[in-house]
Amino acid sequence: MPIFLYDSGAAEVHMRSACPPIMYSCKYLSFSSSKSDMDLIARRVVDQLEGDEGLDHLAEYADANTERGQCLLKTICEDMGFDSLSYQSLQGMIEAIGIDPEKICTYCWDGRE
Repeated sequence: MPIFLYDSGAAEVHMRSACPPIMYSCKYLSFSSSKSDMDLIARRVVDQLEGDEGLDHLAEYADANTERGQCLLKTICEDMGFDSLSYQSLQGMIEAIGIDPEKICTYCWDGRE
């Protein structure tokens, strides 16, 4: 949480992520010691907002252009104490990487193997 930034005199704290919200724990690499999707902030928020019903709408939550995506952003922003929060889209991230999309694993974001 950005409390230390506010305590240090910041008037506002805006967060920008270079990738979309991670919706699936990585099955292929060991980025963390846990393999539970509930360790991911986006999945915890989806569960908080809709419970198991939210699992049918993960693609919408991952897309900031949808109502569910906006709700995800707003909830994370409030929970974390940011003044604003924005994510890069999956397509925008792929374009920024500049590698053939067929050679990029996107499982963590879209669940596609």
